[in-house]
Amino acid sequence: MKKFKVIMVIALALVVFTGCKKQTQKEFSEELAKQGEMNSGEFSAVIDKLTIETEDSDAPTRTMTDMAAKLISGTKVSGDYLIDFKKELLATNMTVDNLGQKLPIELYIDGKRPSTYMSTAFMSELVDIVKEFNPDIPFDAEMFEEVEGKYILDDQKESKEKDDAKTDVGTLSESINSDLFSDYLGTLDPDSFEKKEDSIKRTFTKKDIQNFIKYAKENGDKDAKKEVKELEKNIDDLTEYKQTVTLNTKKHTQKSTMKLTVKSEDTTSTIDLTMNNQPKDSDKKIKLPKKADTISMEEFEKIIEDAQENTSLISEEDFNDLLEVIRRGGGQFSQTEIDQIKRTYKPYLTDEQYKQLEEALDQAGQITA
Repeated sequence: MKKFKVIMVIALALVVFTGCKKQTQKEFSEELAKQGEMNSGEFSAVIDKLTIETEDSDAPTRTMTDMAAKLISGTKVSGDYLIDFKKELLATNMTVDNLGQKLPIELYIDGKRPSTYMSTAFMSELVDIVKEFNPDIPFDAEMFEEVEGKYILDDQKESKEKDDAKTDVGTLSESINSDLFSDYLGTLDPDSFEKKEDSIKRTFTKKDIQNFIKYAKENGDKDAKKEVKELEKNIDDLTEYKQTVTLNTKKHTQKSTMKLTVKSEDTTSTIDLTMNNQPKDSDKKIKLPKKADTISMEEFEKIIEDAQENTSLISEEDFNDLLEVIRRGGGQFSQTEIDQIKRTYKPYLTDEQYKQLEEALDQAGQITA
C-alpha cells in the first residue's frame, strides 16, 4: 500500500510540474503554470474500474476480493479546495459517493508542521452506511456524540511516522519539482503533444518516469541522484502506467484519464481513474481548527476501542432477565455451576453488574446449602 501511494504521487506529479520548450509544449507548460498558480477550485475523481487478482488463492478468497473490487469500482470523490501557498495550507470539502451512499469529508492540511485535521462529522454517516450492509455491527451513531464538532488531529511532528511520511511525499516532491525535471521534459518529442482548437493533450507512460530517472542519474547533482534512487525503488511494482492529460487553454480546465497496474508479492491490482479539475483564484483565507476543537489520533482510537468494549457488554434488560432466572432457580445451582456462571459472564458485565451477579449467586448458593 505504501508503494502504491508513492506511485500515485509520481503519476500525478508528472503533469503538475511540466516545463516544455517547443511551441505546443510551451503552451501546455504555460497553461499548467497558470492553473497551478490558482489557489482554489472544484475537482472530481472517479474510480472507473478496479480489478484485484491474487495468485494461489482459494475460491472464497477470490470471491471476496472480486466483491471488494466491484464495490470500490464506480466510487466518485468530488468537492472543492482552497490553498494558501505561502503558509502551505490546504482546506477541502469533499463527498465520497459509492453505491448511492454519500460520505462528507472536511479536511485541513498544514504542510509546514506537517499535520492533518479531519472533521468527525463523517462518523455518524459512516456508521449508518455500514449498518445498511451489516445491521449486526456493534456501533451506533450515538456512540460518537462526544466528539461531535471535533476534528481528529494527526500531528506528524509528534508522530513516529514523520520520517516515513517525509520519505513518501517530501523527497518525491523535491525531486520532481525541480529545474532538472523541467529540463528533462524539454527533451520530449514535440510531436507527442496534440493540439485541437483550445485543447492540448499528452499521454505519459512508465517509460517517461524511467527516462527521467536515467536523465537525473546522468545530469543531476548528488542530491538529485539520491532522490531518484527512491523513485526507482517504488517504480518496480508499477507494471503499467498510462496517463492522458488534456488542458483547455480557454476554460482553464484539466482532465486526466489514468490506468495503473501495480504488482505486490502475489497480488496484482489494476485501477482506471478519471480526474477533472476546474481551478480558479480566490481571496478566501484558511483558518485551521482551534486546539480546543481537536482530539488526537490516540484519543480517537481510544473512543473506538471503548465503543467496541461497551458494545460487547450485556444490555441492562438482558442482565435483569439473567438475575431473575438465577433468583427463580433458587437452590438448583451447585457451587461448580455458580463458579462457571461467574467466569462466563464476567467479561460482559460492568463492575456494578458483576457485583449484583455475585450477590444473587451467593444467595442461591446459601439456599442450596
